[in-house]
Amino acid sequence: MLWNKSGITREVFIIGNYAIKIPSIRSWKGFLWGLLANMQEKVWWSGRDKRLCPVLFSIPGGFLAVMPKVRVMTDDEFDEFDHQNFINRSPYRIPAESKSDSFGWLDHNVVVIDYGS
Repeated sequence: MLWNKSGITREVFIIGNYAIKIPSIRSWKGFLWGLLANMQEKVWWSGRDKRLCPVLFSIPGGFLAVMPKVRVMTDDEFDEFDHQNFINRSPYRIPAESKSDSFGWLDHNVVVIDYGS
């Protein structure tokens, strides 16, 4: 198991082939933003936009979101990647931060892995 506590509003546990996102409890405001981020990812992911990492399971209210584990993009890969074109392409703009760990590789395709901003 890997535990990533570096997020401002959420923490991520990597267990097997899954990334489990929970709201951070470091502050009340961060916890609320984490709930909203998990809910937003669930709403945004519809299965139709292959740019988004799928939400496989979630608990109503944003207490938990489960996504497949991906290989996070390296800084070198990100430097070569036109992320602005990727997130701004139609039919809508994906709210993702311009940093390597917002993107990953799923089945040899780039996906946004943190779009609950």
